[in-house]
Amino acid sequence: MNNLREGYDPDFLGESFTINVPNAGLELEDDILNKEELRDGCIVDYIHYSVMMSKFSNQALFSAANLDQNTFQQVSGRNWFVDPRVGLSNQIGSEIYKSNPWDRGHLTRRTAVTWGTKYLAKRASNDSCSYANASMQHENFNQDEWRVPETIVQYFKKDKNGRISIFTGPVFTQTDRWYTRRTLHQMARIPSGFWKVVAYIGKDSNRLECQAYVLYQDANFLLDKRGRHNLVIRNYQVTITEIEQLTGLEFDEALFDSNPLYYYPRDGINTGPEGFAAPKSTKKSELNTGVVFSRSEAESSGFSKRKRNIKEDEFIEFITRVRDA
Repeated sequence: MNNLREGYDPDFLGESFTINVPNAGLELEDDILNKEELRDGCIVDYIHYSVMMSKFSNQALFSAANLDQNTFQQVSGRNWFVDPRVGLSNQIGSEIYKSNPWDRGHLTRRTAVTWGTKYLAKRASNDSCSYANASMQHENFNQDEWRVPETIVQYFKKDKNGRISIFTGPVFTQTDRWYTRRTLHQMARIPSGFWKVVAYIGKDSNRLECQAYVLYQDANFLLDKRGRHNLVIRNYQVTITEIEQLTGLEFDEALFDSNPLYYYPRDGINTGPEGFAAPKSTKKSELNTGVVFSRSEAESSGFSKRKRNIKEDEFIEFITRVRDA
């Protein structure tokens, strides 16, 4: 198995479209699990995907995967396992997920790596079930709203060549909950939400493109298992800048230029090349008020060339024109 575990390939989309795995920012440097047996001391490689582990949460900070839709295989079978390379004490095991509503939520989904030969896809299916690739997801979230971005990846049609690179991870905040019970020897940190970035070569543009999403495990999403039917996923699209600020990770520069969204920057919230108007809460009504418009609209108006210095009245005039168009 080890010789099959080549992990995430940064050149998967082509040598001209290299996308490296995220780096840990300064605030995360002391939280990265480092072990001699891991690639570069911190990357855990599996078949078609890799993860980087957090020492504090015992969960992955991100999981990076490659998907070749051209050779996708339908395979059965999955066996969850504790990866000895990571170490039992450095990951959340099966005892945490017993007798409660918290699922072993795949970061890299099983169907994202079951491609190649039948032999390889079968082993990749089982390899996706490492506890290092699992995170605390409530069953009403994992089996409902989170299925929407996962389904987008599974049936993606905007790419040119059937090849997609996918980055996924948890959002940890100061208000995270913790799960424990009397028979457990450790507590498990419950992420406040999850993010996903999908990168590909555009079918029409022939350029690198990407989509990014953040969904939170809030009261609305935990209510039932029917939310995905009414979920307007575009309301949860975000910029790479926002994910960096939420996670402390630093993404490959290529993803900034390939993300189609701009948001209006606010002092103290965003100072990066893309800004965003942060909603006041995760209520559906608040999220629907988020200002979202396309990069092409911004470029055609000349707004993008001046986005760092644009005045508020100019911005209001611009988004009014976009919305009313």
